[in-house]
Amino acid sequence: MQKPRRLTLRLALPAMLVFLSILIPDRLNAQATATRSREADASTFVAYSRVTMDYGAPGDGVTVGANYTRYLPFVSPSLEIRFKTASGITVGERTFGGGLRLEHQWSYFHPYADFMVSKGTITFADKNDIGSNGTGSNGSIVYSYGGGVDYDFADQWAARVDFQGERWNLNETPALTLAPRALSIGILYRIRLHRRLNND
Repeated sequence: MQKPRRLTLRLALPAMLVFLSILIPDRLNAQATATRSREADASTFVAYSRVTMDYGAPGDGVTVGANYTRYLPFVSPSLEIRFKTASGITVGERTFGGGLRLEHQWSYFHPYADFMVSKGTITFADKNDIGSNGTGSNGSIVYSYGGGVDYDFADQWAARVDFQGERWNLNETPALTLAPRALSIGILYRIRLHRRLNND
C-alpha cells in the first residue's frame, strides 16, 4: 500500500520544483520592471441609507453618487456628486448636490471626509404641519458634512460605510432649522482613467 504513495511523491516533488523555477524568476523580473499605479479614477456608488429626519420618525432610503479622484502622495482630493431620497411616516426628503471629498489610502482602506452643498426638498404627510407652507412641501439649501471609509474587497470594487450630518433652513418666517443625519452602507465601483509608471 505504500508504493503508490511513494510514486505520487516522487512525481509531485519534481513537478513542484519545475513550477517554482518558472514562477520565481517571473516574480523577480516583475519587481525589477516598471509598475503602474493610479493617477486618477472615477467611481460610482449606491447605498442603503437610514435617515434620522429631525422631524418625525426616521426613514429608509437610498443614496447614489459618483466622484472623480486625483491620487496624491498623502491626501487625495475628489469632486463628488450625490442624490439621496428617503421617506418616513411623517416626512420624506430628497437632496441633490456635490462638493469636495478628501481621502487617504491605508492598505485596503480609504478613510475620507467630505463637505457638500445640495438643493433639498422635504415633503410632509400632513399639509398642516409646521414647515409645510400649507402645500405639503418645502425646500432649502442643504449643507452636509461627514465622512466614512471604503474597503477594497476586489480589484475595482469596495464596500462603503458613510455618515452625513445635514443642516436645513426651511423657507419659513421665522426660519425653521433642521439637522437630519444619515448612515449609509453600500458598494462602490472604480473606473480606471489614468495610470502612471513607477520604477521600483
